[in-house]
Amino acid sequence: MMHPWLSRLRHDLVKRAVWAARDVREAGSAPSAADVLELRRGLFDLRDAEGQPVIARQLWDRLCAEAPHVPAAALGAFGGALAEAEQRVTGLAERPETWREALEAVLGIETAFAALARTLEAE
Repeated sequence: MMHPWLSRLRHDLVKRAVWAARDVREAGSAPSAADVLELRRGLFDLRDAEGQPVIARQLWDRLCAEAPHVPAAALGAFGGALAEAEQRVTGLAERPETWREALEAVLGIETAFAALARTLEAE
């Protein structure tokens, strides 16, 4: 059974960020403007527990403050993956040809989540 904190992180942040990236990956071609907008929404148009607008970084900061006993390095690794995805997706506005890197960075959030989950389960 997954720790409730991990379940919340996955539901509130990871799934929202990664869904659009999976769709783009499965299409196999350069993302349309609508696809890029969905990638952005998955990181910059989220809702907190009270339904208020929040970006992924803010939501992560709040969730970090509530984290169970998790090594700081594991939290930092997830935060780094999230920051990389935000930076890459933001960069698409100026460099749309970097869409593959942005897509991989967003998908990397899921990989980072899995590593974080393994760390918590090992505790």
